[in-house]
Amino acid sequence: MLSYKLPDIGYSMLIVIVSRGKGSKVLDFVKNMGALEASCFYGRGTVKNNVLQLVELNDVNKEIVLFIIHSEEEEEILRQINLKFHLDKPNQGIAFTTSLAAFHKMKSDAAFKYNTNSYSAQKRGKYTALLIIMDKGKADSVIEISQKAGYYGGTIVKARGMAGKLNIILDKQVEPEKEAVLMLTENKRAYKLASLLTKHFKLKQPNTGILVMFELNRTLGLFQT
Repeated sequence: MLSYKLPDIGYSMLIVIVSRGKGSKVLDFVKNMGALEASCFYGRGTVKNNVLQLVELNDVNKEIVLFIIHSEEEEEILRQINLKFHLDKPNQGIAFTTSLAAFHKMKSDAAFKYNTNSYSAQKRGKYTALLIIMDKGKADSVIEISQKAGYYGGTIVKARGMAGKLNIILDKQVEPEKEAVLMLTENKRAYKLASLLTKHFKLKQPNTGILVMFELNRTLGLFQT
């Protein structure tokens, strides 16, 4: 049997989700720590909390800040983010990292930067991220179905604000009229959630949506209630 060994991962994607107004501060802070690429866009967070739902505070305006960083700097960057923004406290935001094999330099003549160092990715963490992209208006249904099945809330993003980033991440054209939902769950529950959403929204049929999963290296700011 032929086997193929992926190259050591030298780059990671860091995503930080914070309340509206904090994104620019996070952006500047991490860029000053040497982030290779950075981008910020708006989203809407959902919280599975009955008290918040009663006072209509369960929908929270969010800013999603995306960075490309060197993988060996993950731990230190997350540590510094936590010291500055206190993500280890409830309701302050979340941050997580996932490994990349390569990334496109937006302002460079070089098409892609591949890993060339000897860094080996850390053992995967216990969480998986699910990104589901569907027609506008269906994102709330994704969250509702997931929460009824006992999963956490997620962050809803209008693809109009991040279509370019999704095109790069997925290597696929995403129309601006779509909505994206980003959810995190434990590794052992991720495939069950993916199967639930795939079946309910008939994602195996053409033109119904896209669902991708990626394991996370490190997470910060996740709390279970």
